[in-house]
This record gives sequence, structure tokens and C-alpha cells, in this order.
Amino acid sequence: MSLPTIVSFWHGPISWLEKLCLRSFVRQGHAVELYAFDPVADLPEGVTLHDAAEILPRDQLIFYKGVGTPGVFSDRFRLCLLRQDKGLYSDLDVYCLRPFSDLPPYVMGWETQRSVNNAVLRIPPESPVLDDLLGIFERRGRPLLEPHLPLGRRLEVAARRLMGAAVPPEHMQFGATGPFALTHYLRRHGLMEMVQPASVFYPIPYEGIPALMQPGSMIETAITEQTLAVHIWRSQLTRRGRAGMPNPAPGSALYMLCERDGIDLP
Repeated sequence: MSLPTIVSFWHGPISWLEKLCLRSFVRQGHAVELYAFDPVADLPEGVTLHDAAEILPRDQLIFYKGVGTPGVFSDRFRLCLLRQDKGLYSDLDVYCLRPFSDLPPYVMGWETQRSVNNAVLRIPPESPVLDDLLGIFERRGRPLLEPHLPLGRRLEVAARRLMGAAVPPEHMQFGATGPFALTHYLRRHGLMEMVQPASVFYPIPYEGIPALMQPGSMIETAITEQTLAVHIWRSQLTRRGRAGMPNPAPGSALYMLCERDGIDLP
């Protein structure tokens, strides 16, 4: 069984959650390559660290609204990894339950009935979808009305640009370079049938993630025969990066996963 290489990007120290998710892919037999601009301490055995500057220079690292998370940069970085055919991208808050084997060239999944998430993503390097998604990061030549944004935010960005503001991607709505864009351009290119059901990568909704930190919680009740992974949404546990990563309570689903995979909690 040939498994795709799992590639990801990270900036800053890693917590128990990232270690847990990296370890889960290694345990399922995947080669795992992590890209970062700085050394990353305490990586699980089997994870190979690469210099992110091989893909994008460090001076292009940006943060949401200048002070938030590097999520917008991460959205761009994963697209560049896919353009260079480095592997199948996964965020570091995706816990692998089964090997990602025999997947089609396009890999992504529904998060909700209306939104396709990009936490697990593969798009063929030559796909025009990649051209459109990467085009969002161009600083010049963008349309006044960004077609991938919800109508209200589309008009807001247009109004700000008419008043002279550039409004780059990191100053648009959170998710503008991720699920909003991916959903829009997959639909535009007639590729919606390629999207995996939510049960494959997103069996637990965003709102249900905090419960996994509480005693008595279980992930097994959400898992089906289709489920390959569980997106644990780090942002739900850290208030979108504004708080540190708490430890799961003893007896909780995430605590038991850490115990099983040998991940020490601070």
C-alpha cells in the first residue's frame, strides 16, 4: 500500500496537540514532512523538518490583521506546497485514524453543508483551481469585488478599496483565503463532486471540539467506516490564537489519545 507523504507548515513552538496529530500520521505509516522557518523542538520521531524558506521566503510571512495568527500565510503556503507536488497537506490539528490510502487526486472535505474546509487538502499541481486560489494573494490586479467572499464582505472590501485602502488577504474576513475561497472555486470549476463527506475528515463539528477536553468524552461515537481523521480545530481551544493551549482533563477523549500515543502533557 503506497501512502502519500503528509506535509504541513508551522510557526512557533508546538503544543501537545500538534505532537499528537503528527504522531498519529506516523503511526498510520505516513512519511511526514513539516516546514518551519525556525527549529521546532520535541518533534515526534518519524517527522522530518524542512526549512520553509525552500517554499516561500520568510519576509513574506504575514499575520491576520498584523497581530493575529499566521493562518492566511499558512493558506498560501499549503497551496505552494501543492503546486510543487510535495504531498498531501494536513493541518497540525488533524488527528489521523486510518491511513490515507487510495484517495483521488483532489482531496478535501465538507465541513458543513455549505463550506469545504482546507485543513486536509490535495489539488493536482496543474489544476486551474490552484491558479485561482493563489491569485487571491496577488497584491495587484485583483477585482474590486472579490468573487469568493460572502456578499456583505465583498461589498465591504470594495468600499474600502474605493476609499484607497489596498485590503490585502490578511485584512479580509477570517477564512477568506481558506474555506470561502476553496468552496467558491471548486464550484466555479465544476468539481464539487470531488469533495468528501464531512464524516471523512470533519465528523465532529467546530462547536463540538471543546467537549473533547472534558472527562467522559469520546470520539468513537462520531466515527464511521468512512472516517479517516478528526479535525480538532486548535482555534476552538485557544480562542483563535488569543490564549494558550490548555491541557485536556484526565479521562477526556484527548487525554486518552495522548496517553495512547505517548504524548507527555506539560
